[in-house]
Amino acid sequence: MKKFTLILLMLSLLTVPAMAGTDYNMCFTKIDSDYNDEMSKAEFKSAFPDGDTAVFAAADADGSGTVVHDEWEEWKASQGFEEGEDHG
Repeated sequence: MKKFTLILLMLSLLTVPAMAGTDYNMCFTKIDSDYNDEMSKAEFKSAFPDGDTAVFAAADADGSGTVVHDEWEEWKASQGFEEGEDHG
């Protein structure tokens, strides 16, 4: 039984979301590479190559398919990120 529990624990560690190792506390203007005031999914993937696209979907509060600055800041705040000099 202990062996089975250990195996389950090890498997659960392998399923930790990709966002656990990705620092999403990035300034919106650094992500919006075409400066159109919207973050596309392609821009998100470019900024966070190892990121979880579920983060993009969660930040896209209105479901428009893009993330605007206010949505990004609200999502970051909901995750406990604080605005800083390089993260506004």
